[in-house]
Amino acid sequence: MKVWIVNKKKRKKLVVKVAWFENGKEKTQSKESFNYNEKKKAEALKIKLQNQDKIDAVDQKITFKDAFNSYIKTLEQGTLNIPEYIDTQVGYINNHVAPYIKRTIGESKIDIEYLSDYTMADFKYTTLPLILASKKVAWRSKDGKEYYIRLKDAIGKKVVKEVIGELKKFLKYCADNDWKFDYKILTFTFQKNFFTNYTKKKMWMPKPYELLEVVNKEKDIKLKTLYTFAAEAGPRANEVVAACVDDIDFDNGTIDLNHSLGKKNNFRPYFLKTGIDARDPIIASDKLLTLLDIWIKTQIFPKTLRNVVCKDPNTGKTIKRNFVRLFDFTKKTAAAKVKQSAKKLNIDWKSGLSPFRKWSTTMATDALDKNGQKVFTEKQLDKRFGNTKEIRDRHYTPNLNLNEKQRRTAINQLTKG
Repeated sequence: MKVWIVNKKKRKKLVVKVAWFENGKEKTQSKESFNYNEKKKAEALKIKLQNQDKIDAVDQKITFKDAFNSYIKTLEQGTLNIPEYIDTQVGYINNHVAPYIKRTIGESKIDIEYLSDYTMADFKYTTLPLILASKKVAWRSKDGKEYYIRLKDAIGKKVVKEVIGELKKFLKYCADNDWKFDYKILTFTFQKNFFTNYTKKKMWMPKPYELLEVVNKEKDIKLKTLYTFAAEAGPRANEVVAACVDDIDFDNGTIDLNHSLGKKNNFRPYFLKTGIDARDPIIASDKLLTLLDIWIKTQIFPKTLRNVVCKDPNTGKTIKRNFVRLFDFTKKTAAAKVKQSAKKLNIDWKSGLSPFRKWSTTMATDALDKNGQKVFTEKQLDKRFGNTKEIRDRHYTPNLNLNEKQRRTAINQLTKG
């Protein structure tokens, strides 16, 4: 239950209002009006109502279904978080939280219907273990229908932490609405050795010569351009496949990443994971610019998205415009293409486009000029890749077992072919 005081300036009144959740819908009611000089009375009524379990016989026993629906609706309205993370938050709730609100009785696990019945013991001994074992999900589309499937691998340590964080955000939202549950759950934190038994999976990386072979020996102009773009510029996979012709500035020799594909392969104009303002234009090699120029001129029917509604990044105004994409791939189809290209070279490629980004990050981090000085500062690397030094050190640069001389040679082999 929410209770607040509304200042009705025209009527010169203070109105105490309440809101509650019933049958999946929020209902509101004005309880009492006070004159301006009766502010203390209004505050007293507000406190009294906040401590009540019921308001005028309205049942405040909230189901998890209603609570989740209310929370998700609030997320989608953008009042609790920034829009770019909504899909992820809703996915965590629907796929890794809601299915595991259960209680263990003997060897059985039964669903808990009401929020007020959920206890710390239920969370700790049932929900948490189920989340730890929760399988990854992947989005699929068939015959115009969209759906998710469960994969064989369980979610990793990072996602587990994020899922628990999202569950606590949901419960905090419930607490803000005065919906009862065992508030001790909000105090849960992961102990230092909680993830001791987790074995961190080592990210597969091709050997440097294998990656260079895939890039330099590819004969198809479309694929060669894609691989060179991915390896040199180092965008995220959903950024490289969403790149548009207008992103290439041939006069200045730069690439300005602005767009990405969502989880359902929807085109997201002027949207990047860390925001388009967090990125600087990337200076491209002559080799990459030449490939891009040839590929753009080669296309007879480029993939064109017409009348896309978006916000102008300069003015913030809603506009309609056309976008001509460089490639008609999704992340999945691009991954299949690079595996096919590698197979022709007898290379067992075990990933998609992500190794190109990791390779590019490592190369750029250790790139040296003729005087032996670093080509990029840490701030420039932040702007180039849209991440931080901490992220690069943890997930990117340790992946290649090369000294600086070997890395410099690899860069030259890529940019000069």
